Amino acid sequence: MMPRSAAQLRQAFDQAFAEPPRARQGPSVDLLAISICGDAYALPLGEIAGLFADKQPTPLPTAVPAFLGLAGLGSGVVPVYDLRALLGYAGGGAPRWLVVLAARPVALAFDGFDGHLRLAQARIAAPERSGARPHVRGLAQDRDALRTILDLASVLGAIEQLANGAISPSPPE
Repeated sequence: MMPRSAAQLRQAFDQAFAEPPRARQGPSVDLLAISICGDAYALPLGEIAGLFADKQPTPLPTAVPAFLGLAGLGSGVVPVYDLRALLGYAGGGAPRWLVVLAARPVALAFDGFDGHLRLAQARIAAPERSGARPHVRGLAQDRDALRTILDLASVLGAIEQLANGAISPSPPE
């Protein structure tokens, strides 16, 4: 390799600033990577208002098995629902993690927090439309696993249906 002169090095340096900036890889998606009963899931980060660990809800009597109780989180008291139950998993021990939804003051409890993911939009796939898996928005391929992205609006709709069905008018006296 021939040694370059100072003029050539200066020209190469100046040329690097004269070129337009390189385009980014494209749009990205921020996700919260979680696990439920050992299965890999992801939540859209923009739909999450807060993440909490080791906040046990105060149980209340209810006919809704997914309702775990109320928890004081940040700015107020929120109802806490077991995401495992909402997704059809059998119950387990007390979930360690809670996320508060940005759309409504409702918390979802789950087993494991795996971290933050920033993935290129190209690594997100639309779900199959079989209907066998409720509340699925898409699939995300991270370096470790294929993660199911949950549709939090759909989960919230299921919670509202459960709450409305569990409230029955008191019998007339």
